[in-house]
Amino acid sequence: MCRITFLQSPILTPGTGWFPLAHMSEQAQNPGTGFPKASLPDWRDLADKALRGKDFEDTLVRRTASGIARGPLRTTVDDPHNAGTPGAFPFVRGINAKIDPHRPWHITQSFSMADPAVANAAILDDLDGGVSALLLYLDPAGKNGIAVHIRKDLQTVLAGVDLAIVPVLLQARPLNAAYAAMLVSLWQDMGLEHASGGLGFSPVGQTIRHGMDFDLLPERLNRTAAFARWAADHAPNVATAIITSSLIHEAGGSDALELAFAAAGGISYFKVFREHGLSPDEAARAIMFSLSLDADVPLGIAKLRAARRLWARLMSACDVGEPASAMSIHVGTSKRMMSRLSPYTNVLRTSTAAFAAASGGAQFISVEPYDLALGTHDAKARRIARNIQIILHEEVQVGRVIDPAGGAYAIEKLTDDLAEAAWAAFQEIERQGGLIKAAQSGWLAKTITAQREARLAAIKSGEVTILGVTDFLEDGERLPAALPSTPARAPAPTPTSPNVPDFPEDFTLQGYLDAAHAGAKLLPMGQSDPNPAFAPTNFCAPFEDERAGEEK
Repeated sequence: MCRITFLQSPILTPGTGWFPLAHMSEQAQNPGTGFPKASLPDWRDLADKALRGKDFEDTLVRRTASGIARGPLRTTVDDPHNAGTPGAFPFVRGINAKIDPHRPWHITQSFSMADPAVANAAILDDLDGGVSALLLYLDPAGKNGIAVHIRKDLQTVLAGVDLAIVPVLLQARPLNAAYAAMLVSLWQDMGLEHASGGLGFSPVGQTIRHGMDFDLLPERLNRTAAFARWAADHAPNVATAIITSSLIHEAGGSDALELAFAAAGGISYFKVFREHGLSPDEAARAIMFSLSLDADVPLGIAKLRAARRLWARLMSACDVGEPASAMSIHVGTSKRMMSRLSPYTNVLRTSTAAFAAASGGAQFISVEPYDLALGTHDAKARRIARNIQIILHEEVQVGRVIDPAGGAYAIEKLTDDLAEAAWAAFQEIERQGGLIKAAQSGWLAKTITAQREARLAAIKSGEVTILGVTDFLEDGERLPAALPSTPARAPAPTPTSPNVPDFPEDFTLQGYLDAAHAGAKLLPMGQSDPNPAFAPTNFCAPFEDERAGEEK
């Protein structure tokens, strides 16, 4: 049972504090030695004079979408000294005390082209180019992912891939149980001790996003728990559930709401896993998180640090041991920030987001192609996407330092404030009866709609700017060629014997594994359109559509 006091914040419980290095000279510890002492009021007086009557708050203080103030100056009074040390609970400064200089994070590439053979060629090319983990979008219709109907199709996708060293992450899909069974059967063939990645179960997020029947959710959760039990027993490096809190971000929600959604979703799965016999540590390790970061570097770093603090405190209240309380995070660069009319500027946006993800301690990072908003996904765009991470690692050497932003007063303050804002939002979700009830009642949809509309209004008023979209527009930029409007056709389904069984209607884990081994075939299924409140948005689109109309 989780001992969570929802009206009392555990977020700011003091940690190990800051310890000066005893062998550093006084001069090295105090570079201001010899200069006249200045106080914050002294600086404020000078700032007010420089403003020449303009209001300090209105001119120099900005607020995030979560309502957090970002002042022009932070000092020692803004450092709460509770971030602890790298690798130590509550993991604000990262989950590892040491860093692997060769692979500080997994360079992750996503693949969604319809043809399994084409996807395989792209995968092998990207692995040769430096990618170290695969994110697979699978769809039997070939419309929203790789057309995988039977296990043999998945074998085609992964042909030549050493699954002993390359983690595979499945993107959440309604047919996830069958796809998970196919992947597990491939892992079983090569030896489970090396299996790593994630099975991509996200029944809560999928139900919320698509407005699916909530009455069917218990059965979907039971399937998720069955695979979690299997992973705990056979493949401890495989996460079963993924909390796609990026759903909130891409729909226009605030960072605090995204973190609250992550925490509430994680608690929902944790409780189900415990009910199915997993220990607290096993239940915690069965969960990973997918967050989105945009081009705001300080906020992105603080977001990952605050997420780890929030989750670690919650898991501690649920009797989870400290090592298992460490958060497993995948970060994708934000889709909602991608420009269509100035696509090359997206390279800068995704680079800064990836820098924030690496500096913030994400374990898996995937960078969207710069031409995403145009609908293209060619080899050049994928190469640039992966090279962004290679440059960050090999040349910028972000991975050589754990928590490079640690000790920066602005980052520490932002981490603290965002953790508190996320905790308040999490409390409100719990007051609604938990995440599922908050979604069923319409509270979540209403909240995210209000936040999205407020953000668009701030951009329209000029309070928030988007470089290259609302400011510093470049006229006549030559756009890369877009893909044809007719989507690429999926190949014909692989022929199967008429005696091959279907996936059983009544789910059992062994039944699904046996069916996958036997070559059971998946047929395309209909999927409802996203609930408008949770449909992906693009903050550039309204302004670029208006601009494109004016240019005609």
